[in-house]
Amino acid sequence: MLQSFGSGPLVLRVGGGSTDKQVTVPEPRVWQALSKLHEATGMKFILGLNFFYNNVALARAQMDAAKAGLPQGSIMSFEIGNEPDYYSNKSSTHWNGTKYFVVQPAEYQSCCFHTEWLYMAEQLACRNGPDSCSPEPQFTGPVWGHVNLRWTTMDWFLRTNGKYVLFTSVHWYKATSETYNTAVTLLDEDPIRQEMTNLKKIVEVSNGYGKPLRVAEMNTISNSGREGVSDVFAAALWTVDASFEVAAAGGTGVNLHQGAGQNLYAAVIRWYDNGKLASPMLRPPFFGMLMFQMAVRGGTRLLGQTTTSLSTPTAYKWLKVWSLQDLNSKEIRWVVINKDPTRAGTATLKLTKNLGYTPTAKVLRLVAPGDNPLSATTGITLAGVTYGNGGVPRGTRKVEQIDVVADGSGLKLTLYMPPASAALVRLPKAGWVAGGAAGSQAVARQPEP
Repeated sequence: MLQSFGSGPLVLRVGGGSTDKQVTVPEPRVWQALSKLHEATGMKFILGLNFFYNNVALARAQMDAAKAGLPQGSIMSFEIGNEPDYYSNKSSTHWNGTKYFVVQPAEYQSCCFHTEWLYMAEQLACRNGPDSCSPEPQFTGPVWGHVNLRWTTMDWFLRTNGKYVLFTSVHWYKATSETYNTAVTLLDEDPIRQEMTNLKKIVEVSNGYGKPLRVAEMNTISNSGREGVSDVFAAALWTVDASFEVAAAGGTGVNLHQGAGQNLYAAVIRWYDNGKLASPMLRPPFFGMLMFQMAVRGGTRLLGQTTTSLSTPTAYKWLKVWSLQDLNSKEIRWVVINKDPTRAGTATLKLTKNLGYTPTAKVLRLVAPGDNPLSATTGITLAGVTYGNGGVPRGTRKVEQIDVVADGSGLKLTLYMPPASAALVRLPKAGWVAGGAAGSQAVARQPEP
């Protein structure tokens, strides 16, 4: 369902917190299951290799088993370790030029991480000495635990290890499960702005070395999520918004973390029924993933983002607009998100040029029921459709039509936004017009009292 809009195969990351706990080679049934996924969907894989124990033989065995057990072309990269910035009990032995000494865990990052990562990458890529190195980089790093990585650390990592790095990666969660959050505070815009400013900077550093950056682990609240935050409709709105934020910062992709498949933030979950796995259930974050895929499809460029807040001390109520253009059909799309839990708003969407677009736009709404929609866990619909067990669609598809008004400055659409909702607005081309693309401007009005 997620890849049915032409956006290409999904990328599955296998590892995460289990990477540095995996002290054996996965059994053949693991590769068989992943092979079936690849054959059925074209899915590609990011595969974690144990780094914590500095056991080159183990990492080599894991890497070799994956290459032997998976179809050619299905492995996107190998990820060395997981979140080394959170290693709390890893010590190391270091040579200071005169003697070896033991480095305590608190000093590991500054002392030893970069050199040990380099050693591991060299041993995996150059099996028979420096003249036998793989001609193409195939590893992912530094697999940092948060986007608040200092740009100087990324620069240091790539100066030391860049020749072995295919792409860089960091992780992003709004907060940890131990910190206080609600369905409302999850959508607070201020932390997003601060963190995306930093992400943009480390993307620039990574790109400067010719390495794209991927947010290879992302979700609402880390450590399995928080009840009433990660498993409610607010998580769907956060997911679609956060995915656009990473794209706007220059990231090349995201991996929404699912944990063991039963975490609070999991988009797809399967329970055991009498010892057997029951049909999968789709939970609120899935709807955010689906809306994002519907918006970006097979090739889209961002035209801009507009956010407005209330002129009151309350910091959590925002109306946000993402503007996009399809690179093939030239269709203009907007994703509009009203984060206010109780008040409706009106978004005025504008095109600064009229290059033959239709007089009406289509609107597909993402909504939840009840007086407190942000906290809804069921009844969520996208374009009037929800999904039952096994992903079976239920309901009648609903697509609204709104008029497009032409004036001297271009085209304008006015969209009503209920509280705590999102909408995908599509404005197709009436016919192909050569020469230039339409600009886009979005004016988000204050929510109505």
